[in-house]
Amino acid sequence: MSQQTAPKVFKVIEEDGEIDDELDYALMNYLIRNRGPGYTACQPKLVELESGKKAIRMGIDNTFIDKDNKIMGLGIVGNLIIDYDTLQVLYCTPTEELEQNVDKLKKAGVQPQPRPKGKY
Repeated sequence: MSQQTAPKVFKVIEEDGEIDDELDYALMNYLIRNRGPGYTACQPKLVELESGKKAIRMGIDNTFIDKDNKIMGLGIVGNLIIDYDTLQVLYCTPTEELEQNVDKLKKAGVQPQPRPKGKY
């Protein structure tokens, strides 16, 4: 069960990490079930939280398939924080905030960019 507010990151242990396919798939399903379609977890970082606990911090990208069947992303609109030891989601940006951030990017004129297949 995720908490209401994001835990504070004390320090970044590893800036550019990777997650395995099983965790990637589980997070995709988590986002679809809990936040709806159109969001992809990306850019994993290994961090230490203020509590001393290790965690994986990931951005949430607003993604979609364009008319040419390319995966496109508008940009990072939220965060996921996953417990490193248990792989349980500690925090996920609320749906309302994700939607507001998508609107902000669109109003700012941000253009969607192609997203690579696989990890990014």
